[in-house]
Amino acid sequence: DQAEVAKLQARIAQSNASSKEPASASSKADTATTPGELASSVPSVQIAEGAHKYVLVSAVDPVLRSGESEPLRRDFVVSRHGAAYHRNAAEPLVYLLEERGYADIRVKGGGRILLDSEKKKIHIFGYSYGFGLADHAKSKSIIEADDRYEGFSVTWSNDGY
Repeated sequence: DQAEVAKLQARIAQSNASSKEPASASSKADTATTPGELASSVPSVQIAEGAHKYVLVSAVDPVLRSGESEPLRRDFVVSRHGAAYHRNAAEPLVYLLEERGYADIRVKGGGRILLDSEKKKIHIFGYSYGFGLADHAKSKSIIEADDRYEGFSVTWSNDGY
């Protein structure tokens, strides 16, 4: 899988090198949807029920918001049911971010997330051989900021694989 991770990282680097300048929040896309609406439609947290591989990804928002001097960097936490490798969790999000105009996309690391909605518990742990250890504390804070997980107990550990 490390060879496939290297290919994905090379493709991301090539995409980042050819990224365009951020659009202004008032410019219109071809579909009459603003770039800001497209960018904000990418949720910061996408985690699957059960225990699955996850990645922490960061990217620069394609829209320069009113009052900002530079575009914001957003962080994303994503796990995928059935992801055999961490790159399988990363690839769909990376493609979506590229499609929505995000720049400087970086897979910051990985691990596993156990989501038990019935017990309202989320546990973040482990690491990725291909992408390295994610900052689980950061992943925890991103999840806790998502209203869908209000009232959940979110814990993390660097133990395990």
